Amino acid sequence: KLTSDSSSISPLISADVGNRNKSSIILSYNLDETNSVVNPTAGFNFRITQELNGLGGDINFSKSELDFKIYRTLFNDNIILSSNISSGIIIGTDADISNRFFLGGDKLKGFRNQGIGPIDSSYNNSPLGGKIFGVLSLEASFPIGIPEEYGMFGGVFVDIGSLWGLDNTDNGIIDIDDGAKIRSAAGVSIFWDTLIGPLRFNFSRPIKKETYDIIENFRFTVDTRF
Repeated sequence: KLTSDSSSISPLISADVGNRNKSSIILSYNLDETNSVVNPTAGFNFRITQELNGLGGDINFSKSELDFKIYRTLFNDNIILSSNISSGIIIGTDADISNRFFLGGDKLKGFRNQGIGPIDSSYNNSPLGGKIFGVLSLEASFPIGIPEEYGMFGGVFVDIGSLWGLDNTDNGIIDIDDGAKIRSAAGVSIFWDTLIGPLRFNFSRPIKKETYDIIENFRFTVDTRF
């Protein structure tokens, strides 16, 4: 259920307001061939998730997501390389704003959560989400000269991705641009294994962006090196 008491909300969001019954089955498959669950340095991890709606209720669509990550090392395992491809697609016209994809944050570094993708510029640049996304992330982690017992490492990364696709792009004032526009960002990371858990500090700069995107130059997360 979505509710709204604001007359300034985008009509494309208002159309999703109300009671709807959703019944779904979620199927997931994960193949983990890495050499470590916590700090992998070799192998790959493949995961696919399929959400099927329409077996009951009044919502009918399918939502698929895929994630593939591969690892390798260089120079006696001092440098860890990883590449990650993730994508998703929604098929059907019943997916509202609560079910569509959003991108940014940890999924696309350099941009804030819900910071990219189709927006309604007539209503405070309201993020509308999208039905299709794709992201490629390339990372490297390495020692930075601090004794290993302190658990601190450095890293660099490049993220490239896009979010697009809406069923309705007419808000009554303008036609929303829901095309696939590539965004990218690069940055450096500091990884720190502490008593409270592994911490990650990202410092990033966008390389390619749209004028309405919301960038994020710094992000702190509780996360492993990869």
